[in-house]
Amino acid sequence: MLLSQRIGRPIRFSPDTARRLPGLEKRLNFYVPLGLRLVRVAMLWLVFFELLATWHVVDVSAWEHSALGRALLARFWNVCLILAVALAVWLVSLVLIERHLSPEVGGGAPGVRTQTLLSLFRSGWAVVIFASAALMVLTEIGINIGPLIAGAGVFGLAVGFGAQTLVKDVITGIFFQIENAINTGDIVTVDGITGRAEQVGIRSVGIRDSSGTYHLIPFSNVTRVSNYMRGHANHIAEYGVAYRENVDEAMEQLRAAFNELVKGEMKRYILEPINIQGVSQLADSAVMLRVSIKTTPGDQWAVGRAYNRLVKMYFDAAGIEMPYPHMEIYFGQDKDGSAPPLHVRYRAEEKAAPAVPVVEKAAAPSPVSKPDDLSNLPDSGAGDAPTSP
Repeated sequence: MLLSQRIGRPIRFSPDTARRLPGLEKRLNFYVPLGLRLVRVAMLWLVFFELLATWHVVDVSAWEHSALGRALLARFWNVCLILAVALAVWLVSLVLIERHLSPEVGGGAPGVRTQTLLSLFRSGWAVVIFASAALMVLTEIGINIGPLIAGAGVFGLAVGFGAQTLVKDVITGIFFQIENAINTGDIVTVDGITGRAEQVGIRSVGIRDSSGTYHLIPFSNVTRVSNYMRGHANHIAEYGVAYRENVDEAMEQLRAAFNELVKGEMKRYILEPINIQGVSQLADSAVMLRVSIKTTPGDQWAVGRAYNRLVKMYFDAAGIEMPYPHMEIYFGQDKDGSAPPLHVRYRAEEKAAPAVPVVEKAAAPSPVSKPDDLSNLPDSGAGDAPTSP
């Protein structure tokens, strides 16, 4: 009855103790009732056998003092001790790990790399503790674990030969974690996939791209990692203006747009003044001006979108043309500076025979005479009516 009452009563820590030992209260409320239930079952069996001994059905005392009884009891208590020590080591390890992960204990919130490495260590340490405890328990109950270990070694060797990619995944993942290449929450490009790292394990990394698709990429496929969350970032863009525009005036408008940008909410993301690098190229239909804005990592895209909006507004207000792609036809020029004439003849569509464009030899330039009705003209051809170049 006392055990039943104790099982139903939860364990409560003081707020200060719960803060200093995060997660311990929850785990004790799981393991302690479980252990008390096992004790209650053992007591029920003990009472049952004592009743049988009282009724002279079995002689419990003689069995306890026999060689077999002493051996079984010794092994039983050894197994209980092994399990208790393994559980205690696991709980202490969890408390120490979660103290480092807790932002309320120690030096504040841990870094993302620390969280990832401690999570991996917790998983590996659990395997070591419970595998060792299982082997010791098997030894105590009389099972020879020598052949088991040898068989496991042979099996591991066979698996190693058959799963070389898996081994490569694990080894590469360990070095990626040691070198702090990827952390959970980073925006990265891995194996050609760009997105946010949602899960970083020891064998693979999970990437969520901008469309919401989740990609699980083994580390053996990764030859290069591009991390956009290290140190700082840059918004680098090129803005095209028409050839007839004044380049210096356009750069002044770029600077004015940046001055407007730093007055708003984007100010906290910008680390340095704008760097207007000047004319980057003379393109087919525009003069390209390159700018660079240094930002906090991961915020370069938001800053770039806000700056692009302001550049468009300032260019429109100043009357600066941002040309769209177009094509100019150039007919050439003689050495004396004169351009050849373009001969075009318009012929109305005839019912008897279809209109045929006629190409004639260039003649001397003359004024262009247009017909009165241009609504039904066919395709242009070369003719006698030249136009000025």
